[in-house]
Amino acid sequence: MHSCHILFVSRSEQKRYGQVPQAVRGQSVMTVGETTEFLDAGGIVSFVMERETLQFEVILVEANKVHLRISSQMLALARRVVSKTEAAKS
Repeated sequence: MHSCHILFVSRSEQKRYGQVPQAVRGQSVMTVGETTEFLDAGGIVSFVMERETLQFEVILVEANKVHLRISSQMLALARRVVSKTEAAKS
């Protein structure tokens, strides 16, 4: 995992979601999952099926922690983007 840039974590690994951020700590790795629980555990992007359309959500706070910049074009396509102020409310 130390040489990857994007790490996809399958739904089948849900019991280990909490271990993912620690496994790539100190590296600029975009972690991608497929459940909202993945985002709650510290993931950066989660894919979601909605009305037969694949969409995604982004947690900017987590991206910033690992020094990743996500383009405004990508963020404009996201179903939901959680910013620093929104994350502080939770």
